[in-house]
Parts: sequence; structure tokens; C-alpha cells
Amino acid sequence: MNKPSQLLLTVFLALALGAGPAAAQTIKIATIAPEGSSWMTDMRAGAKAIEDHTDGRVKFKFYGGGVQGNDKQVQRKMRTGQLHGGAFTSGGLNMFQDEADLFALPMMFNSTDEARYVRDHLEAELRQRLEEAGYVNFGFAAAGFAYMMSNKPLSTLADLDGQKVWIPEGDPVGFAALRALGVAPVVMPVTDVMTGLQTDLLDSVTVPPVGAVVFQWHTRLKYITDVPVAYVYAALLIDRKAFARISPEDQQVVREVMEGIYRKFDQNGVRDNDAALQALLESGLQMVEPDAAEVTQWRSIVSRSHQQLSREGVFDATLLQRLQNLLDTYRNGRVVRQP
Repeated sequence: MNKPSQLLLTVFLALALGAGPAAAQTIKIATIAPEGSSWMTDMRAGAKAIEDHTDGRVKFKFYGGGVQGNDKQVQRKMRTGQLHGGAFTSGGLNMFQDEADLFALPMMFNSTDEARYVRDHLEAELRQRLEEAGYVNFGFAAAGFAYMMSNKPLSTLADLDGQKVWIPEGDPVGFAALRALGVAPVVMPVTDVMTGLQTDLLDSVTVPPVGAVVFQWHTRLKYITDVPVAYVYAALLIDRKAFARISPEDQQVVREVMEGIYRKFDQNGVRDNDAALQALLESGLQMVEPDAAEVTQWRSIVSRSHQQLSREGVFDATLLQRLQNLLDTYRNGRVVRQP
């Protein structure tokens, strides 16, 4: 073979085998977290670490403040490749996998310790289900409990009558729970809630205190009902097809960095939410204490709603039963602690 032919063969083999530096991959992520928030700060720091450790082969571009639209719009843009991922809170994760919202079932947990115990046993399975559905994730980050916040005291079922209660888009479980309680929910995206409060389209929301502070919703509300309604958490999801364009070695870097960040979020979330609740009370919002028998009635009604949805196939009935069994074990003091 003459030298020119040898040169052409060498070039051909280099191209065929992918020799040479890999092209940089930019992962585009949307979130409703405002620019300047701690979430954005930490995620940008993580992105910088990933870029440095991959020698610039993997970069992240974040779109904060909901500029890419609501959860459904972000999901649609992920399907078309305009975006590669997003940060979603429970209540919206079911768009990607039916059981991903399981820990956020309304009025399921009485305390964060209960939620943590159940998560320790079931979170790995829920994360795997998301992966199998096509979405790379880095763990769940707790935001603590959401509470009903309103413009009039809400302590009985009768108080809920006629209330314009917000429910986010794409939350069939929360919608069904409110309907079971006799409430006609007002469905709208998170990005429209402040406008809804300002124009009296809404007079009640269920939200973690930290969310009420971040989005400034508390400035339009007066009361907090002292019942932990739903355990709220968040996850960063990246479309598996986009993630697969990154080399296995660089994928490992992304997973290690992002899982570390989400562990930090998870460790700090409940504490930050509790601090936000105290700040709301100090700012003038008043705590409403419902009667214990009333709360028991709410829980019973909502539990029946969950059971009905599981029978209808909205989510896995077997998994719901496993969750309930774990709760029963915890509440009955049969928990075996690891030495």
C-alpha cells in the first residue's frame, strides 16, 4: 500500500473508532427555582465542578425562574430535545413515572421521621423505576411538609366549603384528595399562583413554608393550618437519551457530583423549611390548631381516596400497601435498628 493510501486508511479508522477529543455536551436544565436562590447557586457550582473534572466535555445550562414554562411544557420540550432535563417537585414527578410521587401522598405521614423511615426502604426502588422509564436522577431532596395557608382560618371541613384552593397541574392524587374533602380545586401552574392570589382567583394554597417565602406567596396570606398535609421533595431528571451521549466515564462524574449536591439538599431541606415556618409566624401569619378528631376524619377521608385511586391503577396498589405496612411497623414500635 502506498503512503497516501496508508494515510487515508489511518484517517478513516480514527473517525470510525471515535479517536480524538469528544465533542462537548451541553445539558439544558429548566427549573422554577428563581435566579439567585440557593438551589441555583449550588447547581451552578456543581456544573462548574463537572466541567472542570471532564475537561470541558460536559457542561450544564440552567434556565431558572420558570422561563421555560410549567412542568408540562418542560416535559414536552424534553421530548422534543429542546431541553434535556428539569428539576421537578413531587406532585409533578408522576408525569414521568406513576409511582414517583408516592411519598407525597396527602396526609400520609405524621412526621418527617416517618417519611425518612419509609424512604430508607423504598426510595431506591422509586429511583430505579424512574431510570427504567428513561430518566436519569440523582436522588430525592426533601423540602419538608406542605401546610394549608389561607386568608381565613381553616380548622374544620365546613371551613373549606367554598374555598378557592390551589392545586398544581398534573397532580391527580392531590386533586382527588381535595374533591374527597368536598373542595372544588382550582388548577393552575405554579408560575400563576401569585397572580391568582392577587386577583382573588385563589384564597388558599398548600405549600411548604420555604416555598411560600421563595415565591413571596405569604405576602397574600394570613393563616397557616397546623397539619402536615404532604411531604414534599424534589428531583432532577435528565432524559436518558441525552445522558447517553456522554461517555461512561463522564457520566460517572456527573452522577457523583449531582448525587452529592442532592444529598446536601436532602440534609438541609427540612431544617430550612422549619426555619421558614418560624419566619412566617414572626412576620404575622397566624397558626390555626384544628381539633384532633377533625384531623383524624380528614386523614380517613383522604386515605380512602388513595385506596380508590390505587384500585383504578393510577399508581401501584402493591407499592402503596408496602408503604402502609412500613408505616404500621414504625408506628407500632417494631422497628429494628441497625447496630
